[in-house]
Amino acid sequence: MSTAIAADFLTEITDTKSPDVKLLLEMRERLYADPVLKRQAENALEHWNASRERHGVLLFLLGRVSRALAILESEAGTAWGKHFLARAYVDSGFYTKGEELLAAEFKDSKAVHTALPLFRALVAQGRLADAEKIAKSVKEDHPAIRACRVELQYRNGDIEGAVQEIVALHEANPEDRVVGFVLALIAQAAGDDDAARRAYERISQNPPVSVDVLINLGTLYEDEGLWDLALKCYETVLRDFPTHPRARLFKRDAEASKNMLYDEDRERKEDKRLQILRTPVTDFELSVRSRNCLQKMKIDTLGDLILKTESELLSYKNFGETSLQEIKSILASKGLRLGMRTEEALAYAPPEDAAAAAAAAAAAAADDKLTRGIETLELSVRSRRCMERLGIKTIGELLEQSEPELLAAPNFGQTSLNEVRQKLAEMGLALKS
Repeated sequence: MSTAIAADFLTEITDTKSPDVKLLLEMRERLYADPVLKRQAENALEHWNASRERHGVLLFLLGRVSRALAILESEAGTAWGKHFLARAYVDSGFYTKGEELLAAEFKDSKAVHTALPLFRALVAQGRLADAEKIAKSVKEDHPAIRACRVELQYRNGDIEGAVQEIVALHEANPEDRVVGFVLALIAQAAGDDDAARRAYERISQNPPVSVDVLINLGTLYEDEGLWDLALKCYETVLRDFPTHPRARLFKRDAEASKNMLYDEDRERKEDKRLQILRTPVTDFELSVRSRNCLQKMKIDTLGDLILKTESELLSYKNFGETSLQEIKSILASKGLRLGMRTEEALAYAPPEDAAAAAAAAAAAAADDKLTRGIETLELSVRSRRCMERLGIKTIGELLEQSEPELLAAPNFGQTSLNEVRQKLAEMGLALKS
């Protein structure tokens, strides 16, 4: 890109009566490819003497979306200014506001550069039928529009067909940003996380990078346990969109996962063991002599009892070998022993007590499966987040969803669907057909 092009870029924004939106978007791509020329455009902000509306547009084109939105919300009065305001809304996650402006513009123009952000806003709201109307209304045979149609094919349940279509389209148009994004999206939905990650990474190497690319890439990094890379993705979003709800939520979850010092399974086992250690010794059928000795030694629970050694008990008045064997038998039935440290007791996981296991199984069988919380399925992080975004709190609510409905949710792909199927099958349940 030449200096003349940079000058043309600034002239188009500052001096042209009605700047050409399509031209500015094309120039932005070339501007980002040259850091020196991008700095020239950024330096122009320091000596700005054009209108605030044009200032807001330049901020948007330079990736300062939050600042651009703050200005354009009050200053956008022209058709081209409102176009960039709408884009700022969509990029910031305010899909309904962006859709309103873009729908009015698209009605008159049917232009590709208007259709693409409008399509994304409608899909984000789950309005696939309306998004399909937009994609069909564009007469130009543009690869990005064709990619949108393939995306709808996948979201409507035809993943295999969509994979074939998008791979061929990407081979013919490897540089198209939208085609690359849809390729990554469908690969992720099909369970090919490696292909999805590579596609997102290719896109992210060439700014400007959309919020959806960064968040989806972050979730893939999380699945691989690459917490620092995931956090970098979310922090990049929050640098431009400090209040972005999904980025804030995902960043908080990634930080919690990175700093986790224990696994959930171990915590559940330790909680169960703690309950055993808190069991009063009076709950057991002890001889009068043993009971009296323990009471005088101020041993109230099994946790108190395991801290004592055999010699300590035998040294107590009236506590003999018979009482010792009685105590050892009770502790052994709970997987405990005398002289055991508390941390050892918590770490030890003996076989389940047969009576307790039978009682638990009976209680589980009697429980109404449909009213159980969704957390009882113990889904992966990605699947659990999708449930939260869909407002699904119980297993009964999950069973009201069909496979296509779940696959239409952001970041919910074939891998997550297979996981949900398996978890429900283990309970003898299945999704709505």
